[in-house]
Amino acid sequence: MPDSPRDPGRAVIRRPGSAACSRLWYPRLMLRAVTFDFWSTLFVDTRGAEREKLRGAVLAETLAQSGHRVTDQALNDALRASWDYFDSVWVREHRTPRCAELVDAILASLGVRLPDESAGPLVDRFDRLVLELPPEPMPGCVYTMPGLAERYRLAIICDTGYSPGSVLRRLLDHHGLLGHFAYAYFSDEHGMSKPDARVFIHVLEELGVRPGEAAHVGDIQRTDIAGAQGAGMMAVHFVGANNRDAARSTGDVLVSHFEDLPQALGSLICAGC
Repeated sequence: MPDSPRDPGRAVIRRPGSAACSRLWYPRLMLRAVTFDFWSTLFVDTRGAEREKLRGAVLAETLAQSGHRVTDQALNDALRASWDYFDSVWVREHRTPRCAELVDAILASLGVRLPDESAGPLVDRFDRLVLELPPEPMPGCVYTMPGLAERYRLAIICDTGYSPGSVLRRLLDHHGLLGHFAYAYFSDEHGMSKPDARVFIHVLEELGVRPGEAAHVGDIQRTDIAGAQGAGMMAVHFVGANNRDAARSTGDVLVSHFEDLPQALGSLICAGC
């Protein structure tokens, strides 16, 4: 889940046979492009709960400055309500609410209205909160990505939460990752999210490849795996940070370590070549 404080759990699954092969083998009809999810794929978020606590403190301060005092329980309930609202829209409408819409959901849950001069700065602070308590690149990602970029056209397909694409690009750039990607799709910038097939097709058109020539790497069965396969792509189910969907995965291959991705992607034969 994008930018969520809910702990996805730890992966315990390894790709069968990955330790047995000491050399990488790439078939003649290899893929031309690979797309990546952001949360729990490129980045692992161990500070979600800490960030949610800070979000509550910022909210309480803003409310107090406008003459509204609410209990800690009410604040926590309102923050949870915003994530419930996010999930509902994400599943039903195949879009992700922007930060301002989530703030509106919080205030509606509290039965509070804020003047524009208070609501605007609150949204701006929530937008950038992930920079104060940032996630970290997935172990192995920074070192593996250059080799993948030499072999494939790469793109990001990210369903955003409180943190917009403009801010997540800063995180990618800070860790030297942004330059490896030919295109980056963030749902807050386009009004559509995974698993809508149009999202994947749009990104592939930007890369200049057909669905059968590409694979998507992600951690969620509903959005990443089923979404990519529904668009005609192959899917690599990455369980290095989130293994909740591993038992029901329909992925073409399942990987638990980023360093295994070159070998896993090399084993997928291009269906469009």
